[in-house]
Amino acid sequence: MTMRKLFRGVDRGNSSGSPRKMRTHVSKLLSLRFLGFIRGNSDGNGMDVAEDGGVPIVLTASEVEMSDFNLNLVAAFAGSFPLGFVPRWLIKRMLYPADPFDENGTASFAPYGLRKVEAILIREFGRENVVTVHPRNLERFVGPNTKVVGISAMDSLGHAFVSRTYASLLGLGGKALNRIEFEKLVSHPAILKYRPRVIVGGAGAWQIPELHMQDALHIDTVVIGQAERTVVEVFRRAVKGEELDRVIMSEPSKLEDVPTIENPALYGAAEITRGCGRNCAFCSPTMRRLVSFPLEHILKEVRLNAKRRTRSAFLQTDDLFLYKKKEHFYPNREALVKLVESVSKVEGVEYIQFPHASFAPVCCDPGLIEEIAPTIVEKAPWRWNGSRMASFEMGFETGSVRLMKKYMAGKMLPFKPEQWHDVVTQAVGILDDNDICPLLTLVIGLPGEQEEDTNATLELISKLKDNRVMWAPIFFTSEEESLLRKHKHMSLRNLTDLQWEVLSTCWRSNFDTWKRQLNPMISLISLLVYPYYRLKHGKGVFRPIMKISGLEDVLMSRRQEATLQNSHCTISANVTG
Repeated sequence: MTMRKLFRGVDRGNSSGSPRKMRTHVSKLLSLRFLGFIRGNSDGNGMDVAEDGGVPIVLTASEVEMSDFNLNLVAAFAGSFPLGFVPRWLIKRMLYPADPFDENGTASFAPYGLRKVEAILIREFGRENVVTVHPRNLERFVGPNTKVVGISAMDSLGHAFVSRTYASLLGLGGKALNRIEFEKLVSHPAILKYRPRVIVGGAGAWQIPELHMQDALHIDTVVIGQAERTVVEVFRRAVKGEELDRVIMSEPSKLEDVPTIENPALYGAAEITRGCGRNCAFCSPTMRRLVSFPLEHILKEVRLNAKRRTRSAFLQTDDLFLYKKKEHFYPNREALVKLVESVSKVEGVEYIQFPHASFAPVCCDPGLIEEIAPTIVEKAPWRWNGSRMASFEMGFETGSVRLMKKYMAGKMLPFKPEQWHDVVTQAVGILDDNDICPLLTLVIGLPGEQEEDTNATLELISKLKDNRVMWAPIFFTSEEESLLRKHKHMSLRNLTDLQWEVLSTCWRSNFDTWKRQLNPMISLISLLVYPYYRLKHGKGVFRPIMKISGLEDVLMSRRQEATLQNSHCTISANVTG
């Protein structure tokens, strides 16, 4: 029996009545919905009822992950923060409004990984049996005929690097916004009423079994890893009502397994590479085999997104310089230049963004940066002091050569770990000269980190003080797919004084570089919140808060002036005496 026959009788197009009358009826319903009169048939208890009993396979993600944050990737980090005293409705309106829906209520845009799963399932089960929707529209598609609800999660329980770091640092209390919206999604009334199988996958799926929350959240199966070789069998068994393992580790994907998306992705995402190969022990993508997708495969997705007016081409990769790389991690200038030029010429693409890059290839071929920079800067969404600038995330990680050798010896290839400081400083200088200003992540509390390692990190940070960079210090988190998954997470209460110094130095640098005009306000806020943070985190926060506020520099400057003045008075007295 084919999978399409399994769903016979629940096809949303199988309705009684003449086609003409049905089209008229549906048209009226849609018109009324857009006018706000109705959203579906009510069950008498205030909840809408899905038309035709629902769609067999419904895909979705939390409201945070279904928004493009107005194409602001930095704002998307807000999902990692706790709400504190700010109402959720206000944060939602300001930061993650719902993207427009298609006329039939399906999602106009969705997370890229979810679109990949959608494409695979459409091929297997038929387009009429698979739908991707925003959580606000779940009740229109989940009904008694719905067999499976598939959920994509990047940070399901607020336990990823950024969430763990800043939820604890801000100390506002409560759960991270990502977790709030995810829990709201899995407890949606339509899901609780009809009880379809709930399957969760995505980069943040590992957090659910890790925190022992699978039963509490009524999640049937968690899929960890890449979807292409596993998802069809999982959904096939779920649809048939067969037994499924609670946690499924997926098989690694091959290039030929990966389809192009069928519908537009958020941010205009299109994958150019997958995997890494540098083997950093704390990172999960390094565990995946590196593949580069053919240019036409990439352009097909870029064009599809552009036709739906996404405006952005977000070229998904764990390192843009890995695209068709040469031996020993040397970048392929010809291939990268052709990629950038080809994407920039696609009609409707206003912005081009790369999520990640690495330092070593910049030093290997500075000419490559000079060649692609004019295009990616011209197509960048960012501006500073009235001029455009491009940016992408780069893994600074640590300044310690010892830790580099131990956990990420391949990160600086083809260079040696002993050259890490030179590689970072030269690469950042080259990028800065070409108006590319990276966001630098560094990991605090790598297993076995000692005082000498933290001092080395502070030293390397100091070497970049005159460059335009944005710092993002984060606590070490042992991800399920990483080599360090059995090591203990770093937590706020275990920070040493030197590690506090790293945090405060990074954020003081951020304010000085990007928002110097806010310094008076930052100083005032720091003084106002100090009593709370002293109570929350202990007396060790005094110096970090003084540094972040800028008052430490002010006091030091005044002390130096006083010392010079006393020296001058002493000299004068000796002369006159």
